[in-house]
Amino acid sequence: MAAVDPETLGLRSCGEDVRAYELTRITDPDRVTLGSHVILDDFTFLQGRESLTIGDYVHVAMFASITGGGTTSIGSFATVSQGARLFSGTDVPDGSGLTDSTIPAEHRALKRSHLTVGDFAFLGANAVVLPGVTIGEGAVAGAQSLVRTDLEPWTIYAGVPARPLRSRPREAMLERAAALGYEPS
Repeated sequence: MAAVDPETLGLRSCGEDVRAYELTRITDPDRVTLGSHVILDDFTFLQGRESLTIGDYVHVAMFASITGGGTTSIGSFATVSQGARLFSGTDVPDGSGLTDSTIPAEHRALKRSHLTVGDFAFLGANAVVLPGVTIGEGAVAGAQSLVRTDLEPWTIYAGVPARPLRSRPREAMLERAAALGYEPS
């Protein structure tokens, strides 16, 4: 499929060299900010709701979704692999309310929160990240991992729930990114 013109998406703001493919779905686009050099594959779903910010050099691969109605921030040089699910909010299934988006708000139990994905983070295929989590700079959540708590920077995690396996080479990655104009904040 062909990429669509980002200007037609109605985004809050959009950098340069953004490729959003025809079958990308964005709700509340006026609350979505995209940096430069971003790719949004076909069959991705992005929900702006409170706000969604995506940095520079970010790829959101096919069948990934970023949803939940809270606030989500994805740093530069991050990857959201195929089928990954990022939630900034969810129904609470503990019996304190009904759980279904067709139910009036006064009868539901919802948790809306934040979700932060740091610069250089990598979310593997079919990884699931729950609300209120911070994925540290350079952290990895391996394929099919369940992320329920914060991930430490520059650490590779995998499993259900995600557990630390080993560190990741920070300096080498920062050097590569510097060649593309990245300056650590």
